[in-house]
Amino acid sequence: MTLDELDYFLPNGFHDMRINSLELDYSSGTMKLNVGLLVGWPEDSESERDQYQKAIVTIRGLCFCSIDPPYPGYRFFPDGRPIVVGGDPARADHLQSLPDLLPTFPEGVWCYRFFVHEWNAFIHIAAREAEVAWIGPKPQRAK
Repeated sequence: MTLDELDYFLPNGFHDMRINSLELDYSSGTMKLNVGLLVGWPEDSESERDQYQKAIVTIRGLCFCSIDPPYPGYRFFPDGRPIVVGGDPARADHLQSLPDLLPTFPEGVWCYRFFVHEWNAFIHIAAREAEVAWIGPKPQRAK
């Protein structure tokens, strides 16, 4: 599955996802994001709509992860809170070097990016697959 597909299947996609930590292991080609995902459904009560659940997003077949520096004037010094991001499929016009890189990617590699609200900057990822593992019960839609 791609990050774009995961974004579609999660209750609120990667909207306002909270990244607590990020682990890159280039020797195994994996990336792990320890996150909080917004799991409330539109028909839930207002307080339930804003509920987060912890999860691990694992990315395999990692080609690269590129993290833009924060935009000047934006908060970037860690203050004990996670960074808040939103997801977006990466297109050739989103990263200056991407048009030159795309033809060199192995078959099955996709690109995705997360916009970091606190930095006004992006985390760019190229990989082969992604999955989410819930910490605790998988969120269920209210009946």
